[in-house]
Amino acid sequence: MQQGAKAMLNGSVFEAECESLLEEHGIEFESQVPYTNIYGSNRSKMDIVVGDLYIECKFQEVGGSVDEKIPFVMENLEQFPKGMIILGGNHWKGERGQLIYEYINSSRYKAEAVYFEEFVERVEQGLI
Repeated sequence: MQQGAKAMLNGSVFEAECESLLEEHGIEFESQVPYTNIYGSNRSKMDIVVGDLYIECKFQEVGGSVDEKIPFVMENLEQFPKGMIILGGNHWKGERGQLIYEYINSSRYKAEAVYFEEFVERVEQGLI
């Protein structure tokens, strides 16, 4: 399997895992919700929407092009009342991943980054 296809599969599995967690806790959500991105394209889809919280799920085991896509994702999240990017996979725990996590959570954006483990805690505590 080519790297791009493998990454797509991992991303889909990660999204499904986030959705399953919400379902287990009785949280209503929509998935793959169309929206218009910052370039005016209406082909984009938000991974998960819970009320007024718009969520993108990013899974990455090793560094790669996902790092360069993060600012685009964050700018898109800015158009919504509340935004969150859930980071899953080993890449986000490494040095570069930590820098990206800190960049996202800087005061530059109103949307926030959470590690998957943090997302689980918030769901379990009824904060999502």
